[in-house]
Amino acid sequence: MDTRHDLYPIFNPAAVAIVGASEVPGKAAERRTRSLIEGSYPGRIYLINPKRDRLFGLDAYSSLTDVEGPLDLVMIVIPGKLIPRAVQDAAEKGAKGVVIITAGFGETGAEGKQIEDQIMAIANRYGIQVIGPNCSGMYSASGPINLLGIPMIQPGHLSVLAQSGNIIDSLTHYARRRGRGFSRIISSGNAIGVPFHQYVDFLMEDHQTRVILLYLESIKQGDALIQVCRKATHIKPIIALKVGNTNAGRRASASHTGALAADDRIVDAAFEQAGIIRVTNIDEMFDLAEAFLDCPIPKGNRVAILSEGGGDNAVAADNAERHGLDVPVLTADTQKRIRPYLLAGMPAHNPVDYGGTAEEKPSVIAACVEAVMDADDVDMVYLTGFFGGFRDIIAPHVGPLETETSRKLVELVSRFKKPLVVHTSFAMEDYEAINVLRQGGIPVHVSSERAAQSLSSLACQYTNTIRSEAVKPVKSDKHRRRKVLKIAEVARKQGRRNLLETESLEILRLYGLHLPSTAFADSPAEVVLEARRLGFPVAIKVVSPDILHKSDVGGVKLNLTSATAVKDAARDILRLVGVASPMARIEGFLVTPMAPPGQECIFGIFQDPGFGPVVMFGLGGIFVEVLKDVTFGVAPLSSGDVERMIHAIRGYPLLKGFRGQSETDIGAIHHLIECLSRIAVENPDLAEVDLNPVIVHADGISVVDARIILTH
Repeated sequence: MDTRHDLYPIFNPAAVAIVGASEVPGKAAERRTRSLIEGSYPGRIYLINPKRDRLFGLDAYSSLTDVEGPLDLVMIVIPGKLIPRAVQDAAEKGAKGVVIITAGFGETGAEGKQIEDQIMAIANRYGIQVIGPNCSGMYSASGPINLLGIPMIQPGHLSVLAQSGNIIDSLTHYARRRGRGFSRIISSGNAIGVPFHQYVDFLMEDHQTRVILLYLESIKQGDALIQVCRKATHIKPIIALKVGNTNAGRRASASHTGALAADDRIVDAAFEQAGIIRVTNIDEMFDLAEAFLDCPIPKGNRVAILSEGGGDNAVAADNAERHGLDVPVLTADTQKRIRPYLLAGMPAHNPVDYGGTAEEKPSVIAACVEAVMDADDVDMVYLTGFFGGFRDIIAPHVGPLETETSRKLVELVSRFKKPLVVHTSFAMEDYEAINVLRQGGIPVHVSSERAAQSLSSLACQYTNTIRSEAVKPVKSDKHRRRKVLKIAEVARKQGRRNLLETESLEILRLYGLHLPSTAFADSPAEVVLEARRLGFPVAIKVVSPDILHKSDVGGVKLNLTSATAVKDAARDILRLVGVASPMARIEGFLVTPMAPPGQECIFGIFQDPGFGPVVMFGLGGIFVEVLKDVTFGVAPLSSGDVERMIHAIRGYPLLKGFRGQSETDIGAIHHLIECLSRIAVENPDLAEVDLNPVIVHADGISVVDARIILTH
């Protein structure tokens, strides 16, 4: 990899010091010092302990300042109050990075946060990288350097970036049992220094890393993380376990957009944008990681399913489709090749049931697999049933025949470069046929669900590798930005965060949105004049800096068809608002022509604590109030992101014209979402933008109501 990367010296240090080194068994420093020494680290090791002259048979030093040679990396395991001094000493010795194991910092309160601030002030002054604090350490196969305190980590092609030391323990245990190894293991801890996305950028360039595993409990600078992961997944798969899926994201909000924001749905959307494969537990993570290590990446999501029983085939087909795989009917030529191996009258369309023939003659399985792998319309193969156990079901003499079939299956995968995943009830048995499959790079699962999930993940990674759309940088328009700031300044001077609807519409027009004609009127008489100018029927709404939800206080009147109706409606609004909000300041009225009929939708922006600006889209009316049929995207959005958002809502068929209804203007929806993405990126001081409802017609859109709320 590129040795110029800022993190390269940390993972390939020529000299390492451990501040707080100890020989007391079980202590954090002792375990990490031992794993460093016993891990055959070839560089210089400096052990810092003012109470000892020798540790582990090596010279010990009173402080870092006593070390004569240069340093690249310093691990620190001492009380928190002493750490700023140690970081200062490390920086003055020219160290490129420090790994702080000690806990009790920002996660404990103000005093700990103050120490973190001191550490980062030193780090920023000297340009030294900080891993941690409150972390478990790190491992680098290229060092080789093991500062995790976990013995016998084998080198390999997995890399782990985790906010939990326990998760690292679990993954290394899985790896040891399954004969897998690691290129890098990073415990980020509080991550006050090196951010998550910088680690991912480093792992993306690491040629030894073939699969990246992420464990996250919280997300900071999520927008930067998503942009880096978007690039990384084009090259190698990223599997992520994100926990802490609470309802904290359903924050109190003045707008529909903010109220609909839920952390976990945003995480799902962000991961999908970046091509990250999300899992729910560690064993799932490791199974998928093994599939990526062993299997070729398919050229699509079309799967052929084969078994000796219709029940297993049916379960597998359901699992496949639930995980987004296509189970196509095989071509006539492929069926013709398969049919001689089946009982008379058995269909060969897909799934394929070779029951009654394969149990005694397992070579039938290989013949059928060869036929489907040779088919242009099959990208992968899903073998399900009892393979490996025919020796128990039929007779022991079948065992060697199964083993020979396994060897043939391994050869077929190598020849056709198409993945084969096996589900069998005998997956946990120590049978030669099963072992030959695994040793040959064919995953074997006891769960039909996991087999389908593995194939689906492989297909997702193929989509990542061919994804070409890039996020276009948002070119900031300084003139436009100044106008937005001026509007916001007026509002803040008046002591309000919510913009008037007239102000909100002005901002939307600055970004090129074609909005229906509107007019502001400061009296019922002027409302009539503007209504006549615009043309009946019209809608009128109260304009007040103190009223956000106008309908709730009687501040909206619709479908007014005459001057008399308009004047009466304006007076009625003044009366109703005066009763409901007697202290509200009334600026006047907004007059607009009634929107033509169409499909109600909702569009919005809000600032997420983890990911920054997020754009929302969904169907309006009952679909948003009851069904919450909305999708999210982290800004900036690519054209492909916008397409996924539009297609992801359950009510998408309504947009395309359902049961004779007119098709809506999908292009206008796409344009509005793209405009909102630009607004979100360019204006971080807009806390929420809520366009609800927006009526989408067969040709164009009508923004019926617009609310914008400023940040504090």
